[in-house]
Amino acid sequence: MSPISSIEVARARRSRRVLFVGNPTRYADVSQWAMVRQWVALHGLEPIRELEGDVLCVIVTEDILDGRCSQKESAAVQHARALGVPCISVHDTTLIWQVTARVRSRIRESAVGVPSGVHRDGA
Repeated sequence: MSPISSIEVARARRSRRVLFVGNPTRYADVSQWAMVRQWVALHGLEPIRELEGDVLCVIVTEDILDGRCSQKESAAVQHARALGVPCISVHDTTLIWQVTARVRSRIRESAVGVPSGVHRDGA
């Protein structure tokens, strides 16, 4: 595999795509999974199920983190990590919020017509 360039990392950090890996089986995971997917979509991000192209982050179930997953799921998470893409538990909403903050801000600015990079206080 070729080394990852800083251009690829920068492109991924601008992506609106959020990869969801796993199938929640625990009751608490199912409701959290649905809530996070809905939150992602409501904030202008695109929830996806296949690792194709640039992704901002990967949201995974507890089973994935515990290693109870298919080879395909394991390969997707390993590939994302190799690319430097953050892999986050569906229950770590604080980290999901932090990782997506810059992209959500850019989406919000473009929705109201404020050019990206322009500071509101004139600085």
